[in-house]
Amino acid sequence: MKRVLCLIENLGSGGAERQLTGLAVMLKQQGYEVEVWYYVKNEFYLPYLQENGVKGRYLSEANNPKQRFFALRRNIKSYQPDTIISYSDSTSIIACALKHLRMKYHLIVSERNTTQKLTNRVKLRFFCYRWADVIVPNSHSQAKFINDHFLELSSKVKVITNFVDTEKFKPSEEPIPPHEATHMVCVGRLMPQKNLPGFIEAVGKIVAAGYKLHVDWFGQDLNDAYSEECHKAIIDNRLEQNFIFHAPSSEIQKEYQKADVFCLPSLYEGFPNVLCEAMSCGKPVLCSRVCDNSTIVQEGENGLLFDPLNVDDMVVTIERYLDLPQEKKYEMGKRSRKFGLELFSKGRFIVNYCEIL
Repeated sequence: MKRVLCLIENLGSGGAERQLTGLAVMLKQQGYEVEVWYYVKNEFYLPYLQENGVKGRYLSEANNPKQRFFALRRNIKSYQPDTIISYSDSTSIIACALKHLRMKYHLIVSERNTTQKLTNRVKLRFFCYRWADVIVPNSHSQAKFINDHFLELSSKVKVITNFVDTEKFKPSEEPIPPHEATHMVCVGRLMPQKNLPGFIEAVGKIVAAGYKLHVDWFGQDLNDAYSEECHKAIIDNRLEQNFIFHAPSSEIQKEYQKADVFCLPSLYEGFPNVLCEAMSCGKPVLCSRVCDNSTIVQEGENGLLFDPLNVDDMVVTIERYLDLPQEKKYEMGKRSRKFGLELFSKGRFIVNYCEIL
C-alpha cells in the first residue's frame, strides 16, 4: 500500500484547504494510506478528515519558522512516505529542499493561484521546483505562466482543475421563496485579491440607482488594515443594511441554495472553488473576466463577466443581470448546474491524481 503524505500550512476555510482535504479522503477511498500534516492551528476542515477516517496531524514544533525545516525533516524521515503532495508555497519549498538533500519520495507540488508578479520569492519557489517530480497548477492560466517564465519546468506540468462534490453542492430541493431584494452571495477571505472596496462601491451605486439588492459575504475577516478599509467602505456607501459580512460557514452549500445569484469580483484567481460550487448549486454567476473564469462561465449562458478594475463596468453588468426576466435567470441557473456536472466531477479529479501517483 502506498503511503501518501499531504502537506499544507493549515486546515482553514480556504479553497486550497478544501481541495487538499477532499483529495486526502478520496485517496483513502482508493486504498492509499494517507495523513494530512499542518503546522498552523486553524482546523476548520479537521472534522471533515476525522469523519472520513483520515488522520490530520498538527506539528506544533513546526509552527516556529526557525524550527520548521528541521521539524518537517525529522517527522518526514520517521514517517517515510512514498509520495508527498504539497498544497502551500512554504511546504513545497521545504519538501523540494529535503528531496535535494537525498530524502527519497515522489514529490507533487501544487499551484493554487495565478501568479501576478515575478518576485524574488516566486523565482525561489520555481527554482526549488527542479526537485519536484510533478507540478500541478489548478488553472490553465497558471500553467501558461510557468511555461512562459520557466520553460525548463514545462515537462513536469499537469493541470488538474478543482473538483466539486456535486451531491453536496446541488440545487435546493425546496422552492426558493421570492425575496423582496435580490439576494446575492459572495464567498472569500477579506483580502486585496478579492477586490472588495471596488465591489462595495459598485453595489452602493446600484442601490443608489433604486435597485433592491442585498449582499451576504461569507469569509474569514483577517482583522487587518484591509479589513478595516472594507468595513469603512460599507459605511461610506451607506450599505449597512444591504451588505453584510459573515464568518466562514461549514454548510456554505445552504447559503448558495438560498441565494438568487452568486458574485466573484476578484482581481485574479486560480480555478475558483466558490464559483464552481455556486454553479453546482444551480446559481447564475457574475464574475471578473480574469484568468480561467471565462472558460468556466459562458457569457450570457450561465452568467455574465465584468472588468474588476472598472467599477462602472461592474455596475452595468450587475444591473444587466438584475433587469433580466425571471425566466432567463432560471435558465442561467439550470445551465450552471449542467456545466458543473460536466466540468467539476470528483471522478475526473481523482483519476488524474492517481495517474501521477
